[in-house]
Amino acid sequence: MTSSDPLSVLFAILRRDLILAFRSGGGWFYALFFFAVFTALAAIAFGPSLNALAIAAPATLWLAVALAIQFSASDLFENDLRDGSLRVIASEQTGLMTYWGAKVCVMSLTSVFPMVIASPFFLTMLGLSFTQGLGVSLILLIGVPSLIFIAVLTSALATGLRAGGLLAMVIAVPFSAPVLVFAVSATKALLAGFGIITPESLILGAISLFMAVLTPAFTVAALRVSLE
Repeated sequence: MTSSDPLSVLFAILRRDLILAFRSGGGWFYALFFFAVFTALAAIAFGPSLNALAIAAPATLWLAVALAIQFSASDLFENDLRDGSLRVIASEQTGLMTYWGAKVCVMSLTSVFPMVIASPFFLTMLGLSFTQGLGVSLILLIGVPSLIFIAVLTSALATGLRAGGLLAMVIAVPFSAPVLVFAVSATKALLAGFGIITPESLILGAISLFMAVLTPAFTVAALRVSLE
């Protein structure tokens, strides 16, 4: 962690967090578990009608993904703040920006990637075929990065505060709303036979790129405030 090479610091943080994630008794599994339970309960709630399930599938899918990602990021920085490692990392010139990149990678590998892989199987509970589920998983790859960036930012804003996880979810709502609107529209267009590359999916990809540019600086600033 004392290396001044940003890439070395990134891999050190990434390796540490991955080891902790798999030693923590399955904490990394919570997002996938939440996603599976939410989807199953939604399928039960909408009843046995395949038409009703298919209509509700896009909105149900993206709501489940957004909540699962936000849930998995609720205490993303708390342990590092408590044990002092966040302050040590912040003392490096590029430490917090590298730290942000490592946290995004950790979330992607431990929480989001399993959901994307499992989504075609879970979507069969919502009346979609496995082939349709594979197409939807590609739409997920376009829109999910923006939800990750939002979750990391809101978690940083709530770090060190009482009931920070709940506060982070509340803060995330206005940021996530545009993403969900275009994500659901892109998914509906795909299921209607218009393919993956549609105006909605292009806008969704643009939002992900915009969040990738916008959120790192604000996340770093929020973490510095939490250290004061």
